[in-house]
Amino acid sequence: MPEFNPLNHPACLQHPVRLAPSTWIEHVPFAMYLVDALRPRVFVELGVYHGVSYCAFCQAVAELGTGTECYGVDTWRGDPQNGFFGDELLEELRRHHDPLYCDFSRLVQSDFDSASGRFADGSVDLLHIDGFHTYEAVRKDFETWLPKMSRRGVVLFHDTHVREQDFGVWKLWDEVKAGYSGRHYEVSFGCGLGLVAVGDEYPEALRALFDSPPEELERIRGYFRQLGRNLETVRELRETAHELQSYKHAQELGAAAAAAYSERLRREHPLLIRASNFLHLCAERGWGGALRLAGEKIRG
Repeated sequence: MPEFNPLNHPACLQHPVRLAPSTWIEHVPFAMYLVDALRPRVFVELGVYHGVSYCAFCQAVAELGTGTECYGVDTWRGDPQNGFFGDELLEELRRHHDPLYCDFSRLVQSDFDSASGRFADGSVDLLHIDGFHTYEAVRKDFETWLPKMSRRGVVLFHDTHVREQDFGVWKLWDEVKAGYSGRHYEVSFGCGLGLVAVGDEYPEALRALFDSPPEELERIRGYFRQLGRNLETVRELRETAHELQSYKHAQELGAAAAAAYSERLRREHPLLIRASNFLHLCAERGWGGALRLAGEKIRG
């Protein structure tokens, strides 16, 4: 059985180009490791959303030169669990994705069932399922795409440890583990991630994840957990710095706006105009002279 050695997969130490608020950030190092270990010919992600996970896979493909064809499938219209949105989400993702990855990657705006018709049976080496998370929906995704998986095929499920509301990936994951005994790996952090080899010719490197004793598995999980937490810390620090900069800018704008408003009031408000004129008289004639002149104007 091969031993897991992170030095054999330095890709997982790369800093991701795309960081955004996402429970997937903690799994980015594992995604990059997976591309290195699998060297997939075709990768498909179902449920791209902001693109944190998808762009991590694409970045690894680009940096490792694996020649992988990548396809990110999503309607980019949302769902009851994540909310609904317009064109802005996909447009923002394209601005990041297209200049970097358009040579080998396609963002496919489609529902998952329709998109499956684009792929021949037995053609997909790596599939990431992260769409609508009810039990019925994720089971349908798995069953629809299972014939598309190659003999090297590996499927990745996100949110395997979320049991709130109507999330049901955990339930399907329990069934998948029972059906593919000895060919799966999972972690509980980052809402949970489950990996299963559905093909019989999966890479030898994955045996370190499937066959290691419990203490070795905990060491591997701890390694990826720490890398993922480091990335989340970086993201939080960047976000805090941005918020502080925005606050400072707002304060500067607020001070400038307040000064401009005060000046406008001084120039336009009748009482302030009179007060300003009176102060000018005081400066020219002294308090006594200014008061005498003011009295003459009132009597006149």
